[in-house]
Amino acid sequence: MTLSSATRTPGISHFTPTQLLRTAHLFARDPDLADLVGLDPTERRRHELASTRDLQMWLISWPVGATTGWHDHGPSNGAFVVVRGALTERTRAGGVGEEEFLPSQGSAFASPHVHEVINLGGGPAFSVHAYSPALADQTSYDLVDGHLVARD
Repeated sequence: MTLSSATRTPGISHFTPTQLLRTAHLFARDPDLADLVGLDPTERRRHELASTRDLQMWLISWPVGATTGWHDHGPSNGAFVVVRGALTERTRAGGVGEEEFLPSQGSAFASPHVHEVINLGGGPAFSVHAYSPALADQTSYDLVDGHLVARD
């Protein structure tokens, strides 16, 4: 018997954004996280912390100025927590939004969610990211004349 997404039990085969944020906070408490990914002074680096079909966890390092660019997460819900440094999330849903996150702060979102995450701080940053289901189909976007346009 296959369960539809509407009847799946949250936290077992389907994590809500709130559950993902809590899980990211748990992983972010590990004092040795930064040693897993290191810091490249020119580009983001990532390390997969855990992965199943239903839950995926990443550690990402962010040199100053590093950005994801505008993107979505396909059908996945997501969350991230800053471990060290500061990250800024930009969104366009309901208008332009921008929020800075400091250590132990984070954001959770349901699919669909289009955003850009960038390190605008004065030093490197590290963050933990959680997705459910695991990332598969993502779309990147360009900001053209104030509108997001999907890349081919």
